Amino acid sequence: MRQKRIYIIDDDPIYKLVTNKLIKKIELFSETKEFANGSEALNYFESTTDFPDILLLDLEMPEMDGWEFLDEFCQLKKDMNKCSTIYIASSSIASEDKIKAKKYKCVKDFLSKPINLDKLEKIAAQD
Repeated sequence: MRQKRIYIIDDDPIYKLVTNKLIKKIELFSETKEFANGSEALNYFESTTDFPDILLLDLEMPEMDGWEFLDEFCQLKKDMNKCSTIYIASSSIASEDKIKAKKYKCVKDFLSKPINLDKLEKIAAQD
């Protein structure tokens, strides 16, 4: 199985630290990058052809939240004909967030934080 690249867009440094340690532990991903908010990530994607296989996206972030990022990123992906699978990784338990997430074709699933080894292994095995 080809190792996939996974990028994290989240403003919580503890969550990113723990998730990165789990990613390294399972050794199923070849590369990881992290961004503090949607704006930082979008600036990166607009200036590169480096699109990851998988994005773990938080919803609640300063500057540009996950929903705003999704609107911009899905359009950018379409314009550039690139493919990344997005998993929303959120502590939100609001059913309206889960319903809204299903309206985005680029969103594969809505995962509740924290992300554990089992969830990461399932993500790596998909696609």
